[in-house]
Amino acid sequence: MRACGTCSLCCKLFPVPALKKPADVLCEHANASGCALHGQGRPPVCGEYDCYWREHEDMAEEFRPDRIGIVVTEAGTVTVGGKELGVLLWNQTDPEARRSRDAQSLLDGVVAKGMVAMVLCGQDLEIVFDRAQYPAIAARDIEVAFRYEQSQDADELKRLGAVPDDYRSLTWGEAEALVPR
Repeated sequence: MRACGTCSLCCKLFPVPALKKPADVLCEHANASGCALHGQGRPPVCGEYDCYWREHEDMAEEFRPDRIGIVVTEAGTVTVGGKELGVLLWNQTDPEARRSRDAQSLLDGVVAKGMVAMVLCGQDLEIVFDRAQYPAIAARDIEVAFRYEQSQDADELKRLGAVPDDYRSLTWGEAEALVPR
């Protein structure tokens, strides 16, 4: 697995409820050599998190998160329309980050492999997938399935400090109600 090097974009983009750190604010414990809390009270979610770039050493250096302005995370799979789809979460604060040549190249590559990209920029969400490969699947159906599946891991996510203590599992109907038609 690769080292982060000087990249600390995940320390900015993600909220860390265990540290009362909101999204889109650089963590006060991030520094040039990593995390000042390393091994001393760092929430498990920080120690256990690995981005897509770190996990895929065959990816080019230009796809490092701080270089493209996007942190990509493998988020498991969802079953929609009888098909199991791999899901990647793309987190960015700058709406223009996704439009860079390198980011678009990475997005095109993962979508061509049949994966779904859920591009998050603040509160905005765009679901990108190969509609020709999955013609009977709607983006809304993917989002509902993802919200449902993610909520089923509520206890684990709370243990890691990745979500607030009031985060809970949802029924399918509750997941559907969260996603506008």
